[in-house]
Amino acid sequence: MEELEIFDRSLKDFEYFADFRRFLSGKGKGRRVPRVRKRKARFNPLTDLNENQFRIKYRYTKENLRRIIEVVRDDLEIDYYEPLKREQVPIDLQILSAVRLWGGTEHPQLTAMAHGVSLRTLGKITRRVASVLSSKASRYIRMPATLSEKERIMCSFQGVANMPQVIGALLQTTVRFRPGNSALEDVDDDIPSNTNEHLHLQIVCDSAHKVRDLDVRLLEESSLGSDMEMFAQSKIKDRFEQNEFRGRILLGNEMVRCSSSLFTPVQFPRTQSEELYNHSHSVTYASARKCLNLLINRFGILGTEIIGSHGAAKQTITALSILHNMAMEWTDPSIDMELNISPLKSYFFNPFNLEFKKGEDSNRTQFIKTHFENK
Repeated sequence: MEELEIFDRSLKDFEYFADFRRFLSGKGKGRRVPRVRKRKARFNPLTDLNENQFRIKYRYTKENLRRIIEVVRDDLEIDYYEPLKREQVPIDLQILSAVRLWGGTEHPQLTAMAHGVSLRTLGKITRRVASVLSSKASRYIRMPATLSEKERIMCSFQGVANMPQVIGALLQTTVRFRPGNSALEDVDDDIPSNTNEHLHLQIVCDSAHKVRDLDVRLLEESSLGSDMEMFAQSKIKDRFEQNEFRGRILLGNEMVRCSSSLFTPVQFPRTQSEELYNHSHSVTYASARKCLNLLINRFGILGTEIIGSHGAAKQTITALSILHNMAMEWTDPSIDMELNISPLKSYFFNPFNLEFKKGEDSNRTQFIKTHFENK
């Protein structure tokens, strides 16, 4: 019996010795089973939100957002800027987070948290997405080029209120932007929040409320220009002067001066034909105000402020105009398309230009005489 106990103790001693040797050689840790940390699945709005929740947050239907992703995906896979630190955010989620931020439905910090990124990373993402989208401006924002396109747009305008020869409605407004780095966290906190600079937007739209021409310029308080001066500096005016749109006109509001290519309302109508012209002009021009209303309603950031440099802000506005045109083309129902806009009231104007420009044009007088005198 003693011999069995001695033998049993010897076996245990050998086991202790073997364990000690494994410890010295570093193999003792091998006996422990490593813990595998389960990585939490990243939030995917396309699957984790229902259709109604998705439309509220992202301002598009799921189907149309997928179409936008396919348009932008290949370009975003090329790193134009420094790579994001640590884990790369999936391309789909980059586009979704940028669109949600531009929608302005919540604080940027909440948007960043919802997509599992920092505010700084969200700023870089939105810059990249805006840069890629704005590079496609010539494809999605353009005036009609062929004769058939021009005729089709003219007929669509004439069908609104029997205003002939119109190829676009011109509207001007301003958007505030706060100078700073493109990353949202890098904004200079020493600058008061009410210290904003302004960008002047000039939009030419068609009767389907799509942006056909876009001009974005920085407004400097030291040299505030009138709306007419802004129009004089735009490329669209040069294109009309070069007879690219011969026999066709733009419609403008009362804040700009009437010219051979830009017809405005008669300020003090004296005849019935001028009254008829003003009514037709007002109803037709409502498409421009509705276009801007829809654009701001979909992208609330335009109604608050854009943070970033002048160039980044310009790219953002261009990107939003492209996304707006996509929504109009696809008749996306995510926002209220039936906005009630009075054709007799102007909602948007340049706040720095409060003086009405007086000036009548002989071309407009002849136009009224030809098309409205015998009605």
